[in-house]
Amino acid sequence: MKITAINLETVRVTERVDWTFVHIDTDEGIRGLGELNPAVRRSDHLGTVRPMSDALIGRDPRQIEKLVALFDPAKLDRFGFRVLSALDQALWDILGKWLAAPVYALLGGACRDEIRLYANINRATRGDRSPTAFARNAAQAVADGFDAVKLAPFDGLPRGIDSAADAADGIAAMRAVRDAIGPGVDLLVDCHSRFTAKGALDVAAALRELDLYWFEEPVPDEDYDGYREVKARCGIPVAGGESRMHRRGFWEAINRDTLDYAMPDVTIVGGISELKKVATLAEARDIPTAPHGPFGPVTTATSVHAMAAHPLFPILEYAWGEAPWRRDLIQPAENIVNGRVPLPQLPGLGVELNAETVAQHRIANPSTR
Repeated sequence: MKITAINLETVRVTERVDWTFVHIDTDEGIRGLGELNPAVRRSDHLGTVRPMSDALIGRDPRQIEKLVALFDPAKLDRFGFRVLSALDQALWDILGKWLAAPVYALLGGACRDEIRLYANINRATRGDRSPTAFARNAAQAVADGFDAVKLAPFDGLPRGIDSAADAADGIAAMRAVRDAIGPGVDLLVDCHSRFTAKGALDVAAALRELDLYWFEEPVPDEDYDGYREVKARCGIPVAGGESRMHRRGFWEAINRDTLDYAMPDVTIVGGISELKKVATLAEARDIPTAPHGPFGPVTTATSVHAMAAHPLFPILEYAWGEAPWRRDLIQPAENIVNGRVPLPQLPGLGVELNAETVAQHRIANPSTR
């Protein structure tokens, strides 16, 4: 089997967000599907996707480790890792289809029958980001069947916030959401690295009464000492790592004991191959892996397969409420039951783009090859 072409398909989701998908075609008619991180905008497609795609044309897509090794992680920039991540997803999709098996079966087999999701309501809460708006969306997500909700209420703040007093609006939003969803639903907060260690501890103290599931990215990635201090003293499990690339990017964070939950992103870390390696690295320190990925349904599908085959997995991110047509962007339609994804049984990733829905929201892309 040989790779014959690699092409892109982009749909407009909101005024700020596009989802771009990668198709890898083969001479045996098997087509693989992956999703690019939204940070790779169309202006970057030709400059990053084309040369990496050219390196794969004519090669056997089933030799995933060999193909991934063509790209030196020390020489890839952040766009390069995002492109590699999408290509890797599509290669696994091809291999699963060729073997007539779901990808998770190729990764070691299922450790569970379903994947628990949490509803990230942040992207659905646009424009009005008041406590009332966050609470309304959180309550709707729970009504939709989710029993875990996350928001990032501090996004309007600059970096380096040093006290809870400067984050009062975000704290008020968290309290409003807890009141709206009640005590029986897990509540997660994403700080998007807005705080110093001192500020994070101050905010954690203000939020402790809310019984949070985790405290995500309280300080910048590079502040290892700050992470260690917050983890040791805040009284809430600390999660992070969504922007880290490759297992090399996670080694220091895990080795320095900075995380209670590792959050590699399948569209950033290097695809399914690298996500599994990072999860195994974290598992060696008894750290659960809960992938980041508030993007399109193919990102969710790839993460589902990777985590279905990982024993130390608690929960997966889901971009709730961003696009009302999201469910129908793939075939079969995205299937979420009571905040869970039943494991797919079809070969490969088990999903394809729905041509009709794509046509309704398509943005033209230049061909890569």
